Amino acid sequence: MENKGAVVLGKVYVVGAGPGDPELITLKGFFLLLSADVVISASLVPRELLDLVREKVVWEGRLTGETHREVVELAVRHATEGKTVVVLKNGDPTLFGRGVALCREVEARGVPCEIIPGVSSLTAAAAKYKIPITEGGRPLLLTTARSGGDPDVVVFMPEGSAVGLVVEDLYGAGEKVYHGRPRGRPALVFILRRKERDLFLGEGRGGYIQEEAQHS
Repeated sequence: MENKGAVVLGKVYVVGAGPGDPELITLKGFFLLLSADVVISASLVPRELLDLVREKVVWEGRLTGETHREVVELAVRHATEGKTVVVLKNGDPTLFGRGVALCREVEARGVPCEIIPGVSSLTAAAAKYKIPITEGGRPLLLTTARSGGDPDVVVFMPEGSAVGLVVEDLYGAGEKVYHGRPRGRPALVFILRRKERDLFLGEGRGGYIQEEAQHS
């Protein structure tokens, strides 16, 4: 027998709005924004996008340590009422945006959550000024750190690179990347693999950054 009193959960989507140009939001993110019941927006999201859904916006402001909890509670409350909630973040939600933390906390409350990636200012700026980030197969290593903590490390390298690739010119003398060896700081390594029709797909591997003493 059907339970007519059963609560149908909604879902929370943390959507990347792109680097500031309203036309650089992804199609998936744009359609989710238009179909959402509730929109929660960070402060740097393009006005043009918010103007399309102004009547759905229930919160708008800067996501900080103080407002993060408020946003989580708001998203969970609306989702438990069966609504589709879009949390709109500038850039990509996984880069300095609290997007992953927000999604994890929402899921810990029993509400499904999905992150929709966005165009990062990193690649947007490179495209605007025609800066080749990985020209000639040059590996790219990104590091992030706050409050003096150990950095998060992401390495992009072409297929066929040496396992112990030295990235001194990218990260500093004496640094090496090792695959699958549990020592040093954790890193995420992506290797680009060529597929059919000249498309590139990323393969993620666990890796580690090994700090070694410098030799004069």
